[in-house]
Amino acid sequence: MIVVSSPSMASLTNHCFFLILLLIIFAASSAKAQEQSSPFYSIYSFGDSNSASTSDHLAAVLGLPSLQHYTNEGVEFESGISFMTPGATVMSPFSFIKNGIPAPQQSHHSQISAFMKLFYKDCFSFHDCGRNKVLQKAIIYMDQPGFNDYKHSLLHTKSISEVSKLVPDVVDTIKSSIEQLIKDAEAKHFVVSGIIPMGCLPGFRTMFPEDDNSRKIKCHKGLNLFATLHNDHLWQALEELRLKYPEVEIIYADYYKAFMAVLRNHAFLGFKTETLMKVCCGSTGSGPFNFDPLRQCGEKGAVACSDRASHIHWDGFRLTPEASKNMIDTFFSKKGFVFPEFKFATNHHTAAAERHRSKVYGRFRDGLRHLLELHANNIVDY
Repeated sequence: MIVVSSPSMASLTNHCFFLILLLIIFAASSAKAQEQSSPFYSIYSFGDSNSASTSDHLAAVLGLPSLQHYTNEGVEFESGISFMTPGATVMSPFSFIKNGIPAPQQSHHSQISAFMKLFYKDCFSFHDCGRNKVLQKAIIYMDQPGFNDYKHSLLHTKSISEVSKLVPDVVDTIKSSIEQLIKDAEAKHFVVSGIIPMGCLPGFRTMFPEDDNSRKIKCHKGLNLFATLHNDHLWQALEELRLKYPEVEIIYADYYKAFMAVLRNHAFLGFKTETLMKVCCGSTGSGPFNFDPLRQCGEKGAVACSDRASHIHWDGFRLTPEASKNMIDTFFSKKGFVFPEFKFATNHHTAAAERHRSKVYGRFRDGLRHLLELHANNIVDY
């Protein structure tokens, strides 16, 4: 009898060993997760309500209550609140007008004012405004502050070089908002995100086309450099605040790096390569990105895809909830995406940790499935 050895069997054996090793590592990390969970009680979020899924997912990962919107009747301050509004900018309407740009409808200032109004209403009822215990265990989450300022300016025919001149004012306004919440509300924990690579968004790629088609990840270099410029300024501003208020925890969330991690590992995460830079909700057949500035998502003639979960981009400027969740998950996956790292208390909120462990296992199981598919199809990632 002739025995024929199969090279594929050896390869499969190696992959199985690798998967078993991953399962052992996951089991160990799950045991550790039972002992560690969030030391926070609630989240107060600021930014664009069109991207609210990021703050909602952050709350879910930390085992915290879902955020109520501040306009809801009977909203309870202690439970965590979203102050996000559509298209909110950081700078005031006057700042745009003096730069020759039409004033936006919503601003970050109105969100801070709404927060302070509810804060004073709550703390006066407990006669404890000076030391509000709720905010000692709460996260103030600022989701991509400044992004809408630049988007609004670019949409009104301003060039990248012109809009770059707004960066110092935008960052100073963010810094002032944080300082106001530290001084007036004695907030102790902040998570402030940078902005994502703007040059990778289909809306901006359509507005600023490039001739270079040689790169696998087709992002606009100039816009990505601009996003980096903003993030560098923001990083410096947060460093200055840390030095000035050493008792306050100010975490920088690197959205730029997190987005690029999702983009480069899209196949493993379940996003299709053929629709990597295309919008889910837009105008089918409109250019290389299915984006038409005259027929955007929500307008007459625009249609949504049937497989949103396989897309990174919802429309020209927003990510799908699935992509946003994967970005947030990177903050807890390994070092390098947030600075300083999140701190977790021991034997605190065990039930919340259990819920999170269950969700993580589901994602881990799906990850193994995608890993098997990658090896089976010999797909090379970006």
